[in-house]
Amino acid sequence: MIEAWHVREALRYRFGSSLVDIPGIWERAAALLRSYAPYRDTFTGLAERMEDVIFNTVYEQLGPSMGAQMDDGTVRRIRSDELREAADDAMGVLFDDLKVYSVNYDSLHDYCMATGSFAAMRVLYTRYADFMPAPERKILARIIRDSRPREVWEPWLEPADRT
Repeated sequence: MIEAWHVREALRYRFGSSLVDIPGIWERAAALLRSYAPYRDTFTGLAERMEDVIFNTVYEQLGPSMGAQMDDGTVRRIRSDELREAADDAMGVLFDDLKVYSVNYDSLHDYCMATGSFAAMRVLYTRYADFMPAPERKILARIIRDSRPREVWEPWLEPADRT
């Protein structure tokens, strides 16, 4: 079951502990993820709604300045273009929670190809490797390496795919 702390941990790196640790503020995001039903929702539609929930949540806490104190003590303005990536981070919580079935693989793969979702790439790579041809998995690993800093992917990318 998806809980608010799952969303909080997914967003900690992006928004800093001061913001994400405010009690209760990520419950709406977690509730949105829990409400996902594949017969009714698409990942694209859910990600759009998640982006709105995250914007509203962050704006309610930070106001128009959107200045968040990061873990290193600096204050950084949260930009509107970051909200899509934050929504993707939160969507990763749902993707991690999906059962490993071919129908989920197909939906996740289609979403990943259409949007370039890093969270979808991570989950495809880590949980759905048996569904992917080896050359496609290698390409996915290269895209992952090229799109994020090493500390993001190093803990879960296979050693053979790290170079």
